[in-house]
Amino acid sequence: MDKSLFVRKICFVMLCVLFLAFGGIFALAETKKPSADDKKKIDHKKAYAIYKQKCLQCHDSVADPEKPGRTRDEWLLVIETMHGYGLGLTPKETELVGGLLYNLRRGMEKDPG
Repeated sequence: MDKSLFVRKICFVMLCVLFLAFGGIFALAETKKPSADDKKKIDHKKAYAIYKQKCLQCHDSVADPEKPGRTRDEWLLVIETMHGYGLGLTPKETELVGGLLYNLRRGMEKDPG
């Protein structure tokens, strides 16, 4: 084999390895760190399962287009009021359902929050 051909092949392989290595480094550097909003996201499937089990026994739907939305704190107060009627949610379940109701009607609230 010709020595210059061998050197070119080695150089080509080294360039490919460097290219892939730098590509991997840049890809890792670009990974998005979770923001505060990402940390606040709720598990909608779990929240809806709780809502369906505990709330839909008495309430048909939260999607009444005639009513303005509520802030997150207002939804939590509504859920706390429902505890007086025997709702029986844990604090974590209360947060999940309150977040779900807020997210479903977000943008319709009187004062965003």
